[in-house]
Amino acid sequence: MIFSDNINVLSGQKITLITGATSGIGFEMLEYLAKDNQNILFTARNETKAKRIIKHMISDYPSLRISYAMCELSDQIEIMKLTNYINSKSIKIKNLVNNAGIFPVNNKISKQGIELSFAINHIAPFLISTQLHKNNSFEEHALILNINSSAHYRGKGNLENYDPVEIYKLSKMQRYSETKLANLCLTYKLSKIYKDDGILVNAAHPGVVATNLLSNNGWLSFLNWGLKLVGRNANQSAKELFEVINECHRNKLSGIFFSEGDIVKSSDYSYDIDLQDKIWNISMGLTNTSTMEINND
Repeated sequence: MIFSDNINVLSGQKITLITGATSGIGFEMLEYLAKDNQNILFTARNETKAKRIIKHMISDYPSLRISYAMCELSDQIEIMKLTNYINSKSIKIKNLVNNAGIFPVNNKISKQGIELSFAINHIAPFLISTQLHKNNSFEEHALILNINSSAHYRGKGNLENYDPVEIYKLSKMQRYSETKLANLCLTYKLSKIYKDDGILVNAAHPGVVATNLLSNNGWLSFLNWGLKLVGRNANQSAKELFEVINECHRNKLSGIFFSEGDIVKSSDYSYDIDLQDKIWNISMGLTNTSTMEINND
């Protein structure tokens, strides 16, 4: 796994870990975190962009501790390497922002044979969160914030009997909606499991923003172009998410769904205890870490 050259500045520090921060809302959030003098580790897939971000942020904030990790979030081995590294450097997580997400792309699957959007939108936040907790890498009163979507309202729990073949029978929009419903079920499940540890777990819909999510997706690319004209600004959404983080810490909020900065009711399916348990069991079954061969080089 590749880390930025300055990764050691985060050793022994309390940090905010944010996934998918080289563009869109994640990139805009870096600015608010930096202004708040938070130590930052972000994941990236494009190292050229990541290096440019580091250079820019340190130029604007000379005392800032910010580093990146090159991590393919669809690959569970990569996630394990990341969480193990954090543990080895005694880094403590104050905020985990599971921001990275994709819209379904044809019939692509992860290295572990999982439909790609489900792997990145749901399994990655599940594995990052549970492994950091297993490693005792969260500080007291840490926050997990899962970036979700209003699309979850369209989800019907069709992933409760997850099958990597059957899922392709769903439309791309329905597949995306199901991944977000699964992620919200995870949010509520973790908020209960981690309650006694004082870890806060919430989800937030940032609003409909023109990002790279819909790029290269046929006619949906035209929708993305339209959003650039009439949609929300990524910086506005990032500001609201930063305010949500502060509100969660200030009021010790957990098991909450935010939409554009406000607390709202999520879908009825998301509150279904049986569905939450089924999604949890499926996620556990798809991430058998005991059988993974991990080279931490």
